[in-house]
Amino acid sequence: MGPCRSCQVILVEKIAHNKNQQGFTLLEIIVVIILISILALFSVDRLLSLRIAAEKASVTQVIGNIRSALGLEVARLALDNNMIAVAALAKTNPVPLLAQAPSNYLGEQEKNINEVGQWYFNKEEGVLVYNVIHSENFKTALKGLPRTRHQIKLIYDDKNNNQRFDLGQDGIAGLDLLPLEKFSWKTEANNN
Repeated sequence: MGPCRSCQVILVEKIAHNKNQQGFTLLEIIVVIILISILALFSVDRLLSLRIAAEKASVTQVIGNIRSALGLEVARLALDNNMIAVAALAKTNPVPLLAQAPSNYLGEQEKNINEVGQWYFNKEEGVLVYNVIHSENFKTALKGLPRTRHQIKLIYDDKNNNQRFDLGQDGIAGLDLLPLEKFSWKTEANNN
């Protein structure tokens, strides 16, 4: 026994409907692929800009925290009437003054380290170093691995203008963490 008459009609209607229904044309598929590619390109570019901005903000935050810690240490030593100890902090490692060291701090090192995204203190030079991750958007005059180098500097009133600190003669104003070389990040916001 064959299929029922109503089943045959439904089958014929489905076949006719499938012939009228068309899929995407090749042109439509190409246009969709191009649009998705353009969106992906903008997304990757934006993501890179955000990563650079995050690295810059992180470095700025660590430097700001160290400057605050230096100010607190100077105040503590001044209250103890121990300004000689303030002068002795120049060119020393500032990280121990922090309540907590940065998670990417490798400690005191005898020589330069080449790991990107890491802070360390070079004991030989008396310099706090950060090795930059996104070096293609970082500018410095230093040769080699892109990095920042900072050092604690004594701020004092050079009364005899001899360009050096003379204990007992020059007045101490405080300490600061200063970059040894100029550096900058190129981000969308600052374009420099």
